[in-house]
Amino acid sequence: MSATQFFPIRPEMLALACETVTQKVSRLPFLRSGVMVTGELIGVTMECLNAESTKTLPLTTPRDPPEGAAEGLDRCLEGRLSGPQKATVPVIAEVLVSAGIAAPAQVIERQFINPRKALRLSEGWTWHIASTMSPRAKLAGEGVADTSALSWMSICPVCRTGILNRIVGKQLFGVPHTDFLIECTHCGAKFIPVGPAYRLVSIATIRDPLWKKYLDKTYPPETWAAIARGTSPGGNPLKRPAEKPKADAAATIPSGNLARMNDGSLAVPIDGKTIYFRPVPLTFSGPVREGAFSRMQKTLSEVLEDPAFAHLLDPVNAKYSRYLSLKAGLFLSQLKERHDPFYREFLNPYGDEKYGSFRAAESHEIDRSGILLVSVKRGIYYACACEGPFRGVINDSFGRVIPEHCYLNGDPVRCRINAVLCNNRSDAGLFVYAATMGEERDRILAFLNGANKENPR
Repeated sequence: MSATQFFPIRPEMLALACETVTQKVSRLPFLRSGVMVTGELIGVTMECLNAESTKTLPLTTPRDPPEGAAEGLDRCLEGRLSGPQKATVPVIAEVLVSAGIAAPAQVIERQFINPRKALRLSEGWTWHIASTMSPRAKLAGEGVADTSALSWMSICPVCRTGILNRIVGKQLFGVPHTDFLIECTHCGAKFIPVGPAYRLVSIATIRDPLWKKYLDKTYPPETWAAIARGTSPGGNPLKRPAEKPKADAAATIPSGNLARMNDGSLAVPIDGKTIYFRPVPLTFSGPVREGAFSRMQKTLSEVLEDPAFAHLLDPVNAKYSRYLSLKAGLFLSQLKERHDPFYREFLNPYGDEKYGSFRAAESHEIDRSGILLVSVKRGIYYACACEGPFRGVINDSFGRVIPEHCYLNGDPVRCRINAVLCNNRSDAGLFVYAATMGEERDRILAFLNGANKENPR
């Protein structure tokens, strides 16, 4: 059984949850029944509940649970936090219910005679990987006309827990008069407007020396927002790379003028001489599927370790840093579903095509070496030299695409050829020419590649 995938809670929602607990239960952090209730505990508990399809978990797990019984919230917290959590569960459950973030529930399982007590995440407090910011969180900046100010006020850049509120009619000693100031509901940090930017003028409860360098610093809202998400320690806003144009291997391809012989051969005129490429029948298996990249099992963090993705580190840290532990395929598929073009930044130009599987039909031709030609609508689409048997290149390379091939560090040629052959079965085909002499092979290949450049596909 695969491990549970925990979608990290968005900073804005966590800030709103902490503020809700502070207002309705007690100011965080606080001690209750020997358990320290913190913002981290609230966030982890919400992530555990949100990971379930029903957004519900039994509170506890029996000592010797029967096979097939669902694990409780206590086991989930033990896996995410250090030490036993049986004493924590009733406390955090009471806190979340009192705050209206969760509700009591029951889980009925055939392994148990009586229903099990459970906790369900309330509607409005659930999320998925591409959820937008909660409308309630945006209201924290009510009265501010600038939408960029609204977004940065959804989470405090000092404590990363509270929400920033606009305070009117309050002045700070030693600070020039302003029409309003911005104050954190959790740590008490205060900002004053300086033109379109904001200056941090006071830190009430945070004693971290790191923040000394931000005192009396003035940054625009987007920079404070980047700092709040831990993505720009120097205060420099991060920009997401521009969307790359999508290359479509299966797009409409203009017709060529190569002649097909009665036996299926393709006649290619080269330097006043006609060379006949023999057809290679293909046997296709299974349907043509899209989204191959979504089956990548490496985590987003593991993918970013490859130098090919070095340019994506800053953009990911700026907006998606909390998803680094998720599987990269799941992360990108969710972005695609939400029409976020950033997912394509991880893929090669042909990494989001529809692919299939095929093999070359048995013949004496595929055991030879020479030049392999991909033709679409009697035109030259791609050509390459095969030092070994054609069989290996066709079956082991072009005939199958796995998720890793779709990424920037993958195999764009394999993706491109597989896509065009699988999506244009009636118009595309493979042809081979057995050329054993190195000079002849190089001359033919140079001509074919030159013709392909003149008529790019």
